[in-house]
Amino acid sequence: MTTLVGTVNPVALEWLGIGREPASAIGVPVPPTATLPVEKIEPDEKYTFLEDKTLRGMMASLFSVTGGTQSADVNFGGPVYLDTIGHVLLNLLGDYAVVGTTGTGTTTTTAPAVAGATTLSVTAITGFSNGQAVQVGAGNTAQVVVLSSAPTGTTLTFTGTPLRNGVASAATVAGVVAPFTHTFSLQNSGNQGQPPTHTLTHYNGISGTYKANQYAYWCCSGVNFNMDAEKLFTHETKGMAYIRQPAVAPVTNNFSTVPVYPNWRFAVGIGGPASGGTLVNDVTLASLDITRTVKGFWTANGQQLPYAFGRNDIAVSGKFTELAANDNPMLELLNNTQPQIQLAATNGLTGAALLAITFNMQVAAYETVKLANNDMIEYESTFKPVANATNAGGTGGQSPIQVVIQNAVPTY
Repeated sequence: MTTLVGTVNPVALEWLGIGREPASAIGVPVPPTATLPVEKIEPDEKYTFLEDKTLRGMMASLFSVTGGTQSADVNFGGPVYLDTIGHVLLNLLGDYAVVGTTGTGTTTTTAPAVAGATTLSVTAITGFSNGQAVQVGAGNTAQVVVLSSAPTGTTLTFTGTPLRNGVASAATVAGVVAPFTHTFSLQNSGNQGQPPTHTLTHYNGISGTYKANQYAYWCCSGVNFNMDAEKLFTHETKGMAYIRQPAVAPVTNNFSTVPVYPNWRFAVGIGGPASGGTLVNDVTLASLDITRTVKGFWTANGQQLPYAFGRNDIAVSGKFTELAANDNPMLELLNNTQPQIQLAATNGLTGAALLAITFNMQVAAYETVKLANNDMIEYESTFKPVANATNAGGTGGQSPIQVVIQNAVPTY
């Protein structure tokens, strides 16, 4: 008797990578630059089949099946890691600025540079070195590049991290170190308000020569953040992309050692920041749902893939469960107060070890508030942040939310 031996592929060996696509090559797969530690990866190929059900004088009903349009939904979820969640926030929100902590080397540009440039002409290169993080500009349009070679003459080179925004002459250029502060808001101008796109790489041990599929042109359509004080900080993320393509080169698992984050570290502010007199200590459960309209558009251009994925408006909603220590939640609803709401967390460390995240919602309108008879009397509230100028970034306009993270990652 012949013994049959099969092949298995353990779920434990799966991993999900992400890489930002350059603006000049959207939809072209790129290698992963970081691994997103997740508990589940759910790619779903969407292939529309066109059926011929014409009447032909016979009792059959289906005479042919023709391939139609193609796309994919790629969803994933698990604990929030404060070094990698920035990739998702950039894709979802689009407006992005980053500043670092003062390092070595200070200079200014001697000529303007356009978005996508990989060199800067500066007055001096003293104090700068290969591999160094360098901040260009300041405020809500600041960006960080990483030098890819030793500076020469009056030129700084950063091949792997092109400029995101144009830079004027006489702009400040300075060496920086961790921690880096990343600020994400809703992109309202530039590239028709469309954030960067990414390629997701799903290593499954099955597909193609390199055992991985790549989903190019991934556009995030929503992230749900969950903050149960007794559990880990988690997310559920959704998005659309091109259908899978087997990786054409080996892919590298670039996982970090940043730890997961417990929700008990969060502080909640209602009517102001999550400190001082507006700090609220009775919230047991909280969640934030940031959703974006994403739609594929197919045209008569000879390809089954979308001509474009269009990203439209964004909406934010939130929920609280609070111990009913006072009547404030109901009064916020009945008086239509629309207070500032802030959710903030930090591990309390310094330097490169600092991990922190803050959700800023300057104007939040309560939608429902009701008493719940659980083990204790609680308030269950829902609210919707309103677009405002305070939460907007360098692309102007208004934004309903601003998310700030701090970590040792120089740039996304």
